[in-house]
Amino acid sequence: MRLRLLSIFLFLSFYCAAQQEVFQGIVVDSATFSPLPYVSIRVQGTLRGTSSDGQGNFSIKAERKDSLTFSLVGYSPVTIALWDWEPGVVRMSEQSILLKSVTIQERRVDPYANMFDEENARIAARRIPFYFSRVKKEKRRLVWLREDNVRAKTYVSVVITNPDTKDNLMTKYGLTEEEYYKILGDFNQKHYTMMYYLTAGELLSLLNNFYEAAARNGEFK
Repeated sequence: MRLRLLSIFLFLSFYCAAQQEVFQGIVVDSATFSPLPYVSIRVQGTLRGTSSDGQGNFSIKAERKDSLTFSLVGYSPVTIALWDWEPGVVRMSEQSILLKSVTIQERRVDPYANMFDEENARIAARRIPFYFSRVKKEKRRLVWLREDNVRAKTYVSVVITNPDTKDNLMTKYGLTEEEYYKILGDFNQKHYTMMYYLTAGELLSLLNNFYEAAARNGEFK
């Protein structure tokens, strides 16, 4: 009898362990794409969790039916369902209140201005009907998240993972790393509504124009 109970216990333990998978990814700032270290990551509804390392990377065991909650002081929490998870980038937005300012200055006409207003308005207007089930709402949100990640791939490949972009701009304008990221953050804040829709060539052109304008205005000094 004891042997039989032990066998059943071992079988159930193996079955439960087999349902778990290792989920991996990287957590970044949504504006600058800088890696976010020490983000708290928990399996929703449990005490199991981990945190991202110094480069924003994380790895956690969970089941496909679970959801992960990402939290960090100063950032809005993010919850992602794992039913269709693919390793990728998790973007977190800062919680801040910005006062709008108006600056009048002579400048060239931005050829990309208002180009994507209609598409951005459509995305901003997306709402999930209140009568949808919790599972259906999570699926909708996950589809939108995957669409955002697809749009961000060009930006990531050109600006984040390609060291030549950073090296060329720092060399061209004699920048320190801190100055480079400061200007990049300004660029992301100004062009966040359009930069994910551009080709690699258009993005590089827009980025170079922005750094050139910053240099002309003496923002590096």
